[in-house]
Amino acid sequence: MTPPRVSVVLCVYNQAAYVAEAIVSILGQTLTDLELIIVDDGSTDSSPEVIHRFTDPRIRYVRNERNLGHAGSLNRGRALARGRYLAIMDSDDISLPERLARQADFLDAHPDVAMCGSWVETFGARTEVRRFPTEPAVLAVSMLLSCPFSTPTVMLRQAATVPGGFDFDRFGLAFDYAYWVEVANRAPVANLPEVLLKYRLHAGQTTVSRRAAQLAGTRLVLRRQLEALLGEVDEAELDALMYVFVNEASDEPPTAAIGSLFARLRRANRQRRRYDPAVLDALLAEKWAHIVTAHEPAVGAMWGQAVQHPALWSWTLGRDAIRRTLRPFKPWFWKQRPA
Repeated sequence: MTPPRVSVVLCVYNQAAYVAEAIVSILGQTLTDLELIIVDDGSTDSSPEVIHRFTDPRIRYVRNERNLGHAGSLNRGRALARGRYLAIMDSDDISLPERLARQADFLDAHPDVAMCGSWVETFGARTEVRRFPTEPAVLAVSMLLSCPFSTPTVMLRQAATVPGGFDFDRFGLAFDYAYWVEVANRAPVANLPEVLLKYRLHAGQTTVSRRAAQLAGTRLVLRRQLEALLGEVDEAELDALMYVFVNEASDEPPTAAIGSLFARLRRANRQRRRYDPAVLDALLAEKWAHIVTAHEPAVGAMWGQAVQHPALWSWTLGRDAIRRTLRPFKPWFWKQRPA
């Protein structure tokens, strides 16, 4: 039997309410040369009955004898895949009709790229378009401060698997972020600058229901990246990077620690050239401007932190700092305008 061009792995666990939409969105792709491997992770709801209503011969259904978790189910699906490319799909999302064709064509045209994702549009709890960096050099740096991929948009080459296997269990619920970092360490990765998937937001998602566990795994991924560039890393530096990653303002942001860490990252990278220095410097300056002007509670402290690290200064930082400084005076200026 001729292998399909694309193998899609869809893991399911108790998603009877949504899985039919996910399956329909894959079977309705403009790229028809595919197999859909559905890995049922021991669902206890009616998910199996919903899945078995589909009779398309491109579907391959397997059920885990015991619950393996999402990482284990993906591994099982990957082992069964026969396609040149491996695409990931979540059981509560919807792939747009041209998703697989666009990504497979992109990988065909860029043989050096190991993996590509895309932008997503959220629906359900709220609607927004999530745009991720697209260029390989920018993505390599972005991995240090965030996860610039939406997992259910990813398509990768079968040949892009990490040599010697990968310890998914070590990183818990952040296994996908950890894996993307490993792939990006070995070859260029990319995102297509278009929405190719509708990403459902609801209370039952892992990112909502098991956030603490996911952040614990994320901390391990960030530590590995810091150590690769800096060598020895202390907990305060890791705390600072976690704050940047989570990007949730607090009453006492670790602004000073973030500034010191960013300055150290710039110096180390100029020596080791792990990342493109211009790209890293630009991203650090962008993040620094946001943290200082949006998270620092007091205007005086904002300026104090800003002048501490002149190497991180940018026009964006200056502009936003001035705007914030003048904001309290805005009502007064409006009152002084002639009638």
